[in-house]
Amino acid sequence: MRYATFVALILVGVTGCATMQAAATRSDEHVLAAAGFHMQLADTPERVAELQSLPPRTLMSRPHNGGVSYVFSDPAGCHCLYVGGDREYQEYQRLRLDKERALEKQRVDDDSANCWGWPWCNGYGG
Repeated sequence: MRYATFVALILVGVTGCATMQAAATRSDEHVLAAAGFHMQLADTPERVAELQSLPPRTLMSRPHNGGVSYVFSDPAGCHCLYVGGDREYQEYQRLRLDKERALEKQRVDDDSANCWGWPWCNGYGG
């Protein structure tokens, strides 16, 4: 009985981690697309090989035609690459920073809403 419960808890934890990782990847892909990165399905042997050669879910730079291109691989989700240049990368960084600021602001607002006027809440001395 304990063993079955233990196994069930492990499965729930692993499934939860995989779900959170997939959601984070989708979020990254939305920001990449909004920044102008182009999705390329790994539908040729060359693209499959490229997809498999890159670290998953990591934005990488690489030399390309005398400049730099940026590639994000998602072998498990869309089985694709997101590819962009300097302009798309700069926009991606701007959008990511805006998103982080919005999340931090939301966290601070949520913390403030949960203080109920206590003087020691949110860094006020007391």
